[in-house]
Amino acid sequence: EHMQPLEFPKMKFSTIELGRFSMDIIKHKATKPLQEVKDLKLSILLNNVYVMNDYIFLDITFQNQSNLSYDIERIKFSIEDKKIYKATNNQSIELKPVYQLYKPTHFRKNFRNVYVFKKFTFPNSKILKIRLLEEQLSGRTLEMKIKYSDILNADTF
Repeated sequence: EHMQPLEFPKMKFSTIELGRFSMDIIKHKATKPLQEVKDLKLSILLNNVYVMNDYIFLDITFQNQSNLSYDIERIKFSIEDKKIYKATNNQSIELKPVYQLYKPTHFRKNFRNVYVFKKFTFPNSKILKIRLLEEQLSGRTLEMKIKYSDILNADTF
C-alpha cells in the first residue's frame, strides 16, 4: 500500500537526435510532392510529412525560378480558419518549430529544409498555413495551406 506506480513521461528527443532524424529525411530524394504552390516564379513543395512519437516532421522545398535571390525574413507556420466570413472573428494560432535543420537567411535557386513540431491537432474547419516572407517591401510572399488529413496520413520512419 506504500508503493506508487512509476510513470515515465512520454519520450522526448534531444536536438542531436532530432538533427539525426532530419538528416535521414533529407538523404532520401524528394520524389512527387504531396502538395505544391507556385506564384511569382517561386514555389513551395511539401515533400512529405513524417511522424515519430510526439513529433511531426515537415519536409519542405522552396524553389526560386527567377534570377533574383530571395532574402528570407521569416517562415511562418500558423493554424487558421479555412473560410473567413465578413462578420466573424478569425483566430490565428502561430506555431513555432521545436527544431529546424538549417537556418538560412537567403537562397538562390533551391532550398530544402525539415521543420519539427511537437504533436498538434486541429479541427477540419481549420488549416495549417505556411508563409514564406521576404525581408524587403516586396510582393514576393508565398503561402501554402495544408489540410489536417495530410498530417493524419503522415508516414513513419
